[in-house]
Amino acid sequence: MFQMKWAIVLVFVSCHEAIVSAFLGLKPQEVTVPDVTASELLAILAKGRLSGCHQVLLTQARAPDNLEAIAKLMTEKTKRPLIAYDVMSFTTEASPGTVTGRPTPHIDFEYNIYCVAYFVIAEKIFLKEALRVIPRSDWFPGAKRYFVSYCGESFNVQEILEDQVFAKSYNTLYLSPAFGPNGTRHHEATFHLLSNCPFCSGGEPEVLVRSRWSPRRGFQNPKTELFPDLFRDCNGHVFRAVTLDFPPFMHYRHGSSTTPVTKLDCLDVRIMDSIARHLNFSYNVYEPVDGKWGYQLPNGSWTGVIGTIERYEADFSMDISITADRDYYVDFTIGYHTEPLTFVTSKPQPLPQWLSLVRPYQLYVWVCFLGALALAGPCYWLLLRAAPEETKDSKNHTIVTASFIIFATLITQSQRWPRASSARLYAALWVLFSLVATTSYVGNLTAFLTVPALSPTVDSLEELSRSTFVWGIASYGAADYQLFRSSKVPLYQKIFKSLDMCPSVEDCIQRTLDERYAYISWRTYLRDAIATSFTDRNGDSRVYMAKEDFFPGEFGFTVQKGSPLKRPFDGVIRRLLEGGFVAKWLSEIIEQHTLETRRREEVGLCVSLVVCLCVRGLGLTLTVHHLQGIFFVYVVGVILALLTLFHCQYVIIFNKYIYHVRDSSLSSSSFFVEKMHQQIKA
Repeated sequence: MFQMKWAIVLVFVSCHEAIVSAFLGLKPQEVTVPDVTASELLAILAKGRLSGCHQVLLTQARAPDNLEAIAKLMTEKTKRPLIAYDVMSFTTEASPGTVTGRPTPHIDFEYNIYCVAYFVIAEKIFLKEALRVIPRSDWFPGAKRYFVSYCGESFNVQEILEDQVFAKSYNTLYLSPAFGPNGTRHHEATFHLLSNCPFCSGGEPEVLVRSRWSPRRGFQNPKTELFPDLFRDCNGHVFRAVTLDFPPFMHYRHGSSTTPVTKLDCLDVRIMDSIARHLNFSYNVYEPVDGKWGYQLPNGSWTGVIGTIERYEADFSMDISITADRDYYVDFTIGYHTEPLTFVTSKPQPLPQWLSLVRPYQLYVWVCFLGALALAGPCYWLLLRAAPEETKDSKNHTIVTASFIIFATLITQSQRWPRASSARLYAALWVLFSLVATTSYVGNLTAFLTVPALSPTVDSLEELSRSTFVWGIASYGAADYQLFRSSKVPLYQKIFKSLDMCPSVEDCIQRTLDERYAYISWRTYLRDAIATSFTDRNGDSRVYMAKEDFFPGEFGFTVQKGSPLKRPFDGVIRRLLEGGFVAKWLSEIIEQHTLETRRREEVGLCVSLVVCLCVRGLGLTLTVHHLQGIFFVYVVGVILALLTLFHCQYVIIFNKYIYHVRDSSLSSSSFFVEKMHQQIKA
């Protein structure tokens, strides 16, 4: 009886194989029971868990007959159109091959995200190429990718773990036919559904049997999730990050490309620590080998941080500028901070304080005032002369006295005005003119005495290009260098041709203090560097930052091309942005650096508590420096008065001498004449 049952099963299986072979036009020995039932399993997955995704069928151009038959059977059993490609064309050509069918809805209903399901029916060598290339490709950008593979042969756990491509794959389901104790396949075609879990075994890769399936029993546990979220919990995995010192975003000490850096409090560390706590992982940060941020070389390779990520030598980087040319080779998280470029120069120098007396008005205003004053006196004198006789004053004014009256009115000296109506009307208007002029002058003079005027500043890139400044950037090979080097904008090209590199941000800013040098960099980076090293005890900057920005860009984290870390990273960063934590942390860090610098300056200045209290208690008091202009006028007045006095005394003495000489001459002449008369009479 037992033997009869097995005979019936074998006859059924043989008939089933013959029917399928006849239907596909294949020889009976070319299609086995596992190959036929594999198409049923693929169709179940396509119509079930992955039904909401774009579905792409990848096959070999010259596939073995059994794999070709499976692809045909799967297409028929799904009863829905699939997008079919040749696997090598899809991975090597710039554009995909001919599309057959229409795309299906593309939302993973379980996670509510855009997704693509790849069904790879090909030999292992082609499967490996697909798993290596497709996650890094730009097809279906932003989509979550799922892979279901069948190679016509079994997989084992050790084989997946030892192969670098298979071990690093994710969301990949390997359909492996099960074998019996004697090494032959089960007649009922049982399949093991294997999947790689990158961080399951204490943060290390592990291959799991997600489920078992057979045509008669179906899935071993229908409720088992075949594609769980592998990156919700990284189980303490230690990632490798790469970056350069860039406070307040990234700040560290004592590190290299082989030794982890000692992280300090900064914005990137706060953000990444939040991500690490949420996803349960830790990370070590290293410097790139060449100490550059990263720019593209003529041979197409990348240097620095970008090159390290592109070559898969690190899992992610800390903050870096998001640019279109970099985005082609690596992936970026969403930007968490918008940062423009600007530049700093030396602070404008105070203009000579003795010129504060003439600085309230511009030159053409002074010319107008002096012209009005010069004409007012003669006009007033003419009005007095032309007035009727009965309205004229007894005092006869000359043009000089009329001019002095006008000037005295300008400096708010009271006057006795004439009875003539025309002269009174003119005098009233002149008094109003004098009141407005003197009031505005005195108000501006007070401001210029207390707040000294400064030399003109350079506030835009156009002004900088026309100035006598030398400009440059730090030699880190960052996005600013890439911008000026690759830009076709004439202004940027002019800036690039005259770039004068400097080794570090501290040296660059110090150079602006020592010479006419403009340092171009990111605004927040400059703010923090100034707050850390170039702020006095009052919190005032020792350098001047331009008002105009250019090339606004976003900062984000870099991950490997096609890395599954991008999606969970984006989720945590988005929540931090919505909660306002990023802006709050950035303000706190810069303010903390400013306060620390002010304390260092005060400790260096105040040798005792009394001196500190005196320094802190001083208010703004006018000194001789502020009032040197009026003292200069006073000294000039004294000198002119003394010269006038000496001139008057000289005139008086000279006149007396002339009179004395003349009198003496007259006396001598009279005496001589009298003698002559006496001699004549004798």
